[in-house]
Amino acid sequence: MHYTGESSKKIKIGDKYIGYGYPTYIIAEVGSNHDGNLDNAKGYILKAKEIGADAIKFQAFTAENLVNKNKLPDIFALMKSLEMPLNWLPELINFSNDLGIEFLCTPFDHNTVDLLLELGIKAFKISSGDLTNIPLIKYVAEKSLPVILSTGMSYMKDVDEAVHTINAKGNDDIAILHCVSKYPPKYEEMNLKNINTLKTAYQYPVGFSDHSEEHIGVIAAVTMGAKIIEKHITFDKTLSGADHPFALTVPEFKDMIEHVRKLELALGSSVKMPSHEEVQGPLNRARRSIYASQDINKGTVITKEMLTIIRPVRGLEPKFFDLVVGRQAKTDIKYLDEITWEKI
Repeated sequence: MHYTGESSKKIKIGDKYIGYGYPTYIIAEVGSNHDGNLDNAKGYILKAKEIGADAIKFQAFTAENLVNKNKLPDIFALMKSLEMPLNWLPELINFSNDLGIEFLCTPFDHNTVDLLLELGIKAFKISSGDLTNIPLIKYVAEKSLPVILSTGMSYMKDVDEAVHTINAKGNDDIAILHCVSKYPPKYEEMNLKNINTLKTAYQYPVGFSDHSEEHIGVIAAVTMGAKIIEKHITFDKTLSGADHPFALTVPEFKDMIEHVRKLELALGSSVKMPSHEEVQGPLNRARRSIYASQDINKGTVITKEMLTIIRPVRGLEPKFFDLVVGRQAKTDIKYLDEITWEKI
C-alpha cells in the first residue's frame, strides 16, 4: 500500500466510467434468486433496467468445481441446488444487451472465465471467497478486462496481494469493494469506515457490496465516496433460497437508486461557495451592510452612533465599520441610506 490520496483512477465498463466525478455505478445482484428458472432470471434483468440499475449480475459456478463434497457434503448439496445452468449465459447476455443494461457475472473457475470472455463480458467480478485464490485472479487479470474485487473476510494483506497479482499481469483496471460476508450483517459488523481505509490505500475506485436488509449502509457508503454499489435483488423476500431474505425487493431497490441519485445531487461540490440561488436571493437579503442611522449632512465627521448594520446587502460590508467612523461625508446622506465609498 503506497497510495495516500483520494481515489483518482477511473475504469470503464461498457460505455460507463466509474470513479471520482462520475455517478455511482449500481449493480443489481441476482445471486441464486433466479431459483433455477430462466424466465425468473430474465425477469430480474428487465426489472433492473426499468428501475435504473447500471448492471445486472449473476454467479456462474458448478458445485463440483467449488466444494469438496467429501469434506462439506451439506454445503455441496446446497451449492448444487443454487447452480445457474451455464447454457443460460448466451441468452441472458443477449437479453441484457437488447435492453441496454450491462451484464456482469462472477466466475469461479477457468472454464467459466473463458466462456464469459467468449460471450463478450465487459468486466469480471471476483467474489470475497476467491480473494485469496491467486491462480484464478491471475487468470482473470490476464484477460485485460476490468476486475472488481470483493473483500469480505479479508485483511489488508489479502487485498494487497490480490491487487498486486492483477497489476503484475499488466492490468490496472481495478475496483475494490468493501464487503462483510455475513447474510445479513449486524450494523456493528458493517465497518463502513473500511471504505475510507481502502480509498486511502489505493488509487482505484472503491465501492460497497452490501448484504444488509436495508439500504442505510448504501447511503452512508456513497456519502463516504463509494463509486460502486452492489446489492441483492429479489421478487419476494419470503421465497425459499439463500439470497432472498436479505435482498431488496424491486420497489425497495428502486427507492435505493432514487435515494442514491438524490444524494449525489445533494453532495454537490467540495468547493465552499454560495450556490447560484443563494447569490440571487438569500445572500442579498440575509447579509448586512452599513447604513445611516440618521440624516448625515455633507462635511459631517461620521461617528459610530450615526451608523447601523442591518439587512440587506447594499453598501459597505460590516468589516469596514471602523474605517467609516471618523471620515467625512462627501454628500448629504439620508436616514437608512446605504454607506458607500463614494459618499465618504
